[in-house]
Amino acid sequence: MSARPSAVELLGRPGALLNRSDLAELGLTRTQVDAVFREIARTEGIVNFPGTRRPSVRVADYLALLDRCTYRDDRVRPT
Repeated sequence: MSARPSAVELLGRPGALLNRSDLAELGLTRTQVDAVFREIARTEGIVNFPGTRRPSVRVADYLALLDRCTYRDDRVRPT
């Protein structure tokens, strides 16, 4: 059995699932992880398999949220 891929490796797989530990491994604080889960639960939906207590989010949903929350020269950051 192979080792579980790192969070960075999972980012290259849009269909993969990220859990809270993966997001922390990517450098997010606990508050940021909570915010990610709340927002994805509100807009896309989180994945929670029956009989488990660890919800996950899809990589594609996380990357889409990251893109929506990234402010470049073409967008003004909300206050």
